[in-house]
Amino acid sequence: LPKEMEELHQYGITKIYSPDDGRKMGLEGMIEDVIALCKNEHIPNRKIHKKSNGKYPLGEAHDIQHLARAITTAEAKQHTAGDASITTNHTPVVIGITGTGGAGKSSVTDEIVRRYLAACTDKTIAVISVDPSKKKTGGALLGDRIRMNAISHPRAYMRSLATREDNAALSSVSNQAIALCKAEGYDCIVLESAGVGQSDVSIVDHCDISIYVMTPEYGAASQLEKINMLDYADIIVINKFDKPGAEDALIDVRKQYKRNHQLFTVKDDSLPVLGVCASRFNDDGINRLFNLLTEKIKEKLHIEWAPKIAQAGNKEAIKKSSIIPDKRIRYLGEISETIRNYNNWVNDQSAIATQLYQLKGSIDILHKTPEK
Repeated sequence: LPKEMEELHQYGITKIYSPDDGRKMGLEGMIEDVIALCKNEHIPNRKIHKKSNGKYPLGEAHDIQHLARAITTAEAKQHTAGDASITTNHTPVVIGITGTGGAGKSSVTDEIVRRYLAACTDKTIAVISVDPSKKKTGGALLGDRIRMNAISHPRAYMRSLATREDNAALSSVSNQAIALCKAEGYDCIVLESAGVGQSDVSIVDHCDISIYVMTPEYGAASQLEKINMLDYADIIVINKFDKPGAEDALIDVRKQYKRNHQLFTVKDDSLPVLGVCASRFNDDGINRLFNLLTEKIKEKLHIEWAPKIAQAGNKEAIKKSSIIPDKRIRYLGEISETIRNYNNWVNDQSAIATQLYQLKGSIDILHKTPEK
């Protein structure tokens, strides 16, 4: 709304484009305007003043405008190394989430943020999402927030970064962005990389706990030998676990994990490899992931990160949590296909009956015609 746009402009956002702007300026006009604003060095520096009760204008837990501008300054190569090494009195946990493009990293991140905010009512979380830059244009679609719904929260902050390179999975200022979030006082920081290939393991240098997200469609089982993150990830997540073949994929990945770590006698259920469906409401796989993440942080960092949440205790309970059972995923499709085939059969039979009726009528006419 115009009133809300004006409020956000006063808050510090340079420009919000409305549908009216789209009609007047068109897409090309808005693009040119954005470029002109980015080049303009005389944009007024709007300052935020705390209210008398000590809160920020939008109720946020930290000064996100100052943090956002500090990260932008770092991206502009104007940030000094001294500012990035600010020490804090608390120990925030840095979680790295990486995986192939389209595996659902943003959806998994969103579900982790949702559960963290619900489980820890007095803590804050920051998300730094990196999107790839295109080699041809140099631009990047910062679209990770499209998949996130839990970040609209006073205790959550989300920032998108571009890789600025066509062959990288992380931004060159990722460490500085993490340091700035730590200095601002965030209790947990999630770093989400751009889509990576089989050999990329750069995320492990930036985080305390790493999560590798993949899908059941990784190809032949031999492809698992090539994925380096199976050696380095603390937790391996097979997302979109409702797809056909997901159970077999879980077995294969667990076998590969055992081979990589030489854990041949360890039971499958105790391995940090699990299947989830991030698009499903209250997915028990995500609940198990959150609890496993809590255990890994306690084991590795010796701190209590978050309390555990309720989860189902067996596979049958997990299956019952599905809105549509696995055996009925194609049920409606099978019904529509059966009805479609029946209608086609009825039309064919109707056409045959019509031809027979026409032939019978022709025969009757011939019989009634008197011979000359």
